[in-house]
Amino acid sequence: MTDSLPIPVARRGAILAYVLPTVAAGTVLAPITAILPSLYAKYTHVTLAALGTLFVVLRIVDAVSDPLVGYWSDRTRSARFGRKPWVIAGALVCSVSVWFLFRIPPTAGIAYLAAWSLLFYFGYTVHEVPHMAWGSEITPDYEQRAQLFSFRSMAETTGGFIYTLLPPILFYIGVTHSTDYTPTVFRYLGFAVLILFPLMITIAARYAPTGDVAATARGDLRGLLSSTLRNPPLLRFLAAYLVAGAGTGVFAALFFPYFDSYLHIGDKVAYLLLTAMIAQFVAQPFWAKIVSLIGKHRCWAYGWIANSLVLVPMIFIKPGPSAVWPVMIAMAIYSFTNGVSTVAPWALLADVVDYEIMKNGVDRAANYYAFMLFLAKMTASVGGLVFVFLGAVFGYKIADGAVNTDFANHGMLIAFCVVPSAFQMLAIPFIWNFPIDRRRHDIIRRKLARREALQAARATP
Repeated sequence: MTDSLPIPVARRGAILAYVLPTVAAGTVLAPITAILPSLYAKYTHVTLAALGTLFVVLRIVDAVSDPLVGYWSDRTRSARFGRKPWVIAGALVCSVSVWFLFRIPPTAGIAYLAAWSLLFYFGYTVHEVPHMAWGSEITPDYEQRAQLFSFRSMAETTGGFIYTLLPPILFYIGVTHSTDYTPTVFRYLGFAVLILFPLMITIAARYAPTGDVAATARGDLRGLLSSTLRNPPLLRFLAAYLVAGAGTGVFAALFFPYFDSYLHIGDKVAYLLLTAMIAQFVAQPFWAKIVSLIGKHRCWAYGWIANSLVLVPMIFIKPGPSAVWPVMIAMAIYSFTNGVSTVAPWALLADVVDYEIMKNGVDRAANYYAFMLFLAKMTASVGGLVFVFLGAVFGYKIADGAVNTDFANHGMLIAFCVVPSAFQMLAIPFIWNFPIDRRRHDIIRRKLARREALQAARATP
């Protein structure tokens, strides 16, 4: 009889309320990681060497703050409020720090950028880690988790439309003189964040469900490392994410310099981003559907294989105006195939959390998502280090008006078009035969359901 226990399914309206804050989060993270460092190097007193050092410092701070936030989020969630207080507090900290970061004062130095970057990344962790763990608690269903994280990714992409469309909108209404990303564009983006984040977090806090906060054990920090080492699916998951993430960090950091200082089409970056956002938005429900057909891990692997093949042909694109259309096509295909990264891994990690609960009776959802977020930010620091590498080894310069040698340009091509693909292909073996598929997850959920039913029966007087 227990084998037929039903798996609860969340209402679509509840899922939509849950994902709304991700629209605001998606408005800021990509600009801060992919565009803002280059603008500080271009318009302020911040040097490339200082940027590379700052990336390392930020990741050291993350190494401490991310697991602590995950731990305290797991320990303090309640039946009434769940993880909502953490999500709200993080959104407020992000909003304040983004406002100062996006001002980009011409006299700013590395101290200014470092102070507000540290506050932003801390606030982002306080918001994002509990929010992801919250999503894993809204539904335990294998396929609906993929749909939930697909909606979450679509919300993040919707936020991306805001920062992507802002430069051409400001240009066409006469506020700016071009469609380039400039300090003026970022100041207006700061205003948008101050409106969006508080509004959307209020809606989510009011209407999104708390999720399943059943009385599972809350692990301590002492047992976190040992439990991680005893969780083979988690180790494989994190290994894949770490290896591929290094390449993603390089791609994100060099995205703007490649188009601006190498291809000399910086004024078209907003249109390239818009193309990429549209392709990714369309891709997310597509990959959620593929998950339902072949499972999360195989969907993830096939998506990454296809994605790894896209960047290499961009080596042959020549700088100048003629590069615009080939690059737009390449970015559309790249973003569509990369859409798998915004659906399958996040949903699969929720299944790994279930495995930990089944094996050890401990809920470490926020800690596991903290691991994932930390790895994403740590591998992003590789992008910061590649600035130092390009400058020291190849002599590449991204300052306004700088002229690079052929040797320096070859360094940029290798770093942007080859390195990310190579790292991602190296990660495929970790996920190809991942140990938790649909059948095994169904077994895990049924064991957990029987355990909960037994505990409820024992608690009944």
